[in-house]
Amino acid sequence: MQLSNICIIMISFTAMLLSVEVYENAVFINFISSIACACYAYVGAQHTAFFLAWCNVQAFVFSPMINISEQPSVKLLVLFLLCLMFIALGIGSRRN
Repeated sequence: MQLSNICIIMISFTAMLLSVEVYENAVFINFISSIACACYAYVGAQHTAFFLAWCNVQAFVFSPMINISEQPSVKLLVLFLLCLMFIALGIGSRRN
């Protein structure tokens, strides 16, 4: 695995852990990570994409910033990013 892949994985994993209780704004890193996950999935790096998708889903589900948010636009953005990730995973796995 390349160093850039390892860095992205570690940053996403750390942001997932921080977004639960310690630093709620770390969930924004997971927004960016979900776009990276879609890119990895589209080009066929399935293992990396599945791990990033797992980190992002956990961060979005357990983040108090998203769960307490009264704004439907935030929840709609999360739903859009999750759909984007899993559609890209489907396209990437079909290619391979």
